[in-house]
Amino acid sequence: MKKQLVIFLLMYFSAGLMAQDYEKFNPALYSMDNVCLSDEEYKLYKLVMDYRASKGLPSIPLSRSLTFVAQLHVWDLNAYNPDVGKCNMHSWTDNPLWSGCCYTRDHAKAQCMWDKPRELTNYQGNGFEIAYGMIGSQADAQGALAGWQGSAGHNDVMINAGIWTDEWKAIGMALANGYAVIWFGNDEDNTSKPTRCME
Repeated sequence: MKKQLVIFLLMYFSAGLMAQDYEKFNPALYSMDNVCLSDEEYKLYKLVMDYRASKGLPSIPLSRSLTFVAQLHVWDLNAYNPDVGKCNMHSWTDNPLWSGCCYTRDHAKAQCMWDKPRELTNYQGNGFEIAYGMIGSQADAQGALAGWQGSAGHNDVMINAGIWTDEWKAIGMALANGYAVIWFGNDEDNTSKPTRCME
């Protein structure tokens, strides 16, 4: 019984790390088994799906793989701020677990984004990210959605408009501290869907 309790508590605190405490989060100990959505992350998912529904578009299935990528990226953004100078929020720091890049406005490093799901998970499709940041304050689901709706390029990604007419078949998201990101994919994710975190 004691052993089962220890295992349960370990699983509980591992799963809740993304939602509760990015400062104590260790990406080397995070795995696909730990992926869960906080209340605010799930709210963001529902808001985006409701927005798509208002445009006559179908819901996109939640992806464990793309949520894993999103949560690692939000941790990296919060912990190391690779989005400085000419590098925007699609940038990653160098890490033993993944390759880093300075993503610039000319999209010269787009491959860095496209490859991240394959680099970090078994998801074989390309990944496409939209990112939102609030300097010095807390990002939230409603603010992130409004920010993306107010940017023509990001809005097109959410509603499959402009150059983004291929159907999205997977979606993952993360939101913590000053950042929110959503990852989209044209390929289905064959892993199980992420659960809600026990907060």
